[in-house]
Amino acid sequence: MSLPTIPPALSVVMPTYQDPQCLALTLRALTRQTLPPDRFEVIVVRDGGSSDGYAEALAEGAGLRLRVVELPRRKGRSTARNEGARSATAPLLVFLDADSWAVPDLLERHLAWHSTPGNAAVLIGRRDEIGLADLPAVLAGESDTIARAFPHGGDLRFATGLPDDGGDWLRAGWVIAYTHNISLSTSLFTKVGGYREAFGLSYGVEDVELFYRVDRSLPDGVNFGYDDEARVVHLPHHKNITRNWMEMKANFQQAARLYPCLEWEFLTAVMGYEAIRRILYYRSLVDECVERSACAIGPAVARLAGTLRGPKALWIGTGRAEARLPASALTYDYSAPVGPANFHLLGVAPPMPAGSMDAVVSVDFWRYLLWPELCQFISASVQLAGEVHLVATADATPGMCAADPQTLDYLRQAQAAEYVAELRAVEGLGDVLTLRARQPVTGAARRVPGQVPARTRPTALAPGRPPAR
Repeated sequence: MSLPTIPPALSVVMPTYQDPQCLALTLRALTRQTLPPDRFEVIVVRDGGSSDGYAEALAEGAGLRLRVVELPRRKGRSTARNEGARSATAPLLVFLDADSWAVPDLLERHLAWHSTPGNAAVLIGRRDEIGLADLPAVLAGESDTIARAFPHGGDLRFATGLPDDGGDWLRAGWVIAYTHNISLSTSLFTKVGGYREAFGLSYGVEDVELFYRVDRSLPDGVNFGYDDEARVVHLPHHKNITRNWMEMKANFQQAARLYPCLEWEFLTAVMGYEAIRRILYYRSLVDECVERSACAIGPAVARLAGTLRGPKALWIGTGRAEARLPASALTYDYSAPVGPANFHLLGVAPPMPAGSMDAVVSVDFWRYLLWPELCQFISASVQLAGEVHLVATADATPGMCAADPQTLDYLRQAQAAEYVAELRAVEGLGDVLTLRARQPVTGAARRVPGQVPARTRPTALAPGRPPAR
């Protein structure tokens, strides 16, 4: 019996590549949904590769409004998902992976979320990892018995359980907006331009980057919801873990060059909920700094600029417009818009090449950093310029650490194990702890003084609301 021709309420988009055994189970799970099959369509995008096993796998979708989009050669998950979305006819998109085996009420929960006025624009669902221990339950269609916790299950995004901060973490929900179980309106997906196809065949990050743009396209606030019962199971399949991690790291670095802001700076080193915690923490400190007009770089420029090795200095703090900086200077000024010479970074993973600056000067903002980030900042700054100057003025805000003589001297001693360390008082400014590399830093900047070459600068943020809130 053919399905009615009424328009579907949602479209499920799934790319597949060389995993027909997973696709077969996932399609079988979709035939068992509590949402009637005439309410949704399933679009499978075959991203090139061998056809072995796919006829049998697709047969598991009998009874569904199933369409198959064939890409003649492999183009990657971004292109595959975009092609699937272009073929969709419903006002709501649900993105699954071919290895995302769905519990019976998954699609009903996604549809109910988006049918409720006032709910966030994007719904993130749970994904439990399983191994061979729970595979028999999947094969038997018994979702209730599949583990939700280590060692055989659990959502890797929440290694210690769901956050208990009342949902505050969802203000940066895009960080864990993975496309193995997520939904948004077709119009919103189209508005932001879909997935970034420049990631090509490389593994990972394309979904996080998409939902970062989604978040920035919407009003400030909580634009993500999370439903722990909208659940899929990640089916076991072969992974080249080493290659995947290397490709994902390169993709994070590519995105960080596109978006020179602290959110992406963290994602080059930290992932998942821990990255969200760090991002929200430092956002609040940036807000405090700006609201109190703290960390002013002007006095430091006036008293230190002539003592640095050259004019290509990176100044970290606020007040760029009043500081009378040379054209070759860069800033991390959180009170000024992001632009070709100003970024909203902490400096723990700067996108400029090693040796491309003459000096890094942080005016009080370094006092906001937690110890791991302070060590990362110092190391990255010395690689960037060969020397970093930590200025401690008499100013203080609630979020800053102490800068008394004893604390500063302890910091000097701690860093002296790695760097040449000097602590001195500068009249009219405060104390300055200077850390220098013991060996010369080589890189692009030691060629000639002057403007930082354009290729050493990150690409400025695309138009949209500022990332730091």
